[in-house]
Amino acid sequence: MKKMTFKLGTYAMLAVAGISVLALGGCEDETPAPKVPTTSEKICANQWEIASMPIEPALDLGGGIKLTDYMQMMQDCEKDNYLKFSDVSGVKSYITFEGLLKCDPADPDTTMGVWGLSADEKTFDLDGDKFKLVLIDDNNMHVRMDSFLQNSSITFKFKKRP
Repeated sequence: MKKMTFKLGTYAMLAVAGISVLALGGCEDETPAPKVPTTSEKICANQWEIASMPIEPALDLGGGIKLTDYMQMMQDCEKDNYLKFSDVSGVKSYITFEGLLKCDPADPDTTMGVWGLSADEKTFDLDGDKFKLVLIDDNNMHVRMDSFLQNSSITFKFKKRP
């Protein structure tokens, strides 16, 4: 009888150990959910260059000429400039970089400014000028200024600089 009890006890311990190993082995490390970047982080993630500046409704320049994109009025030396935003410990600043073409050789290579974002992340502030943040993703940032000229709005459509 003693031998039988020993065998049953051994089998019971082996069964419990086996079930424990199976139960623990079935647990996988949970992968944490990917961190979704904040709007501020998205703004600061790239260097941004202007892609287009559509005006709605188009500005009537007279003589049947309508201006639909303000970039048509810009010089090439302005079109290749780009911006880099930063947010260090809540201090939001940006640098405007002159591109390869400079309108005036005496112009500095960079200029600095400050930017902000409203608590609801719908209003973008650039050196005190208010814009509506229309779109921000990994490759695009669109901000709109209402009441531009002749009650038009202008949207600054930035794209990620390669």
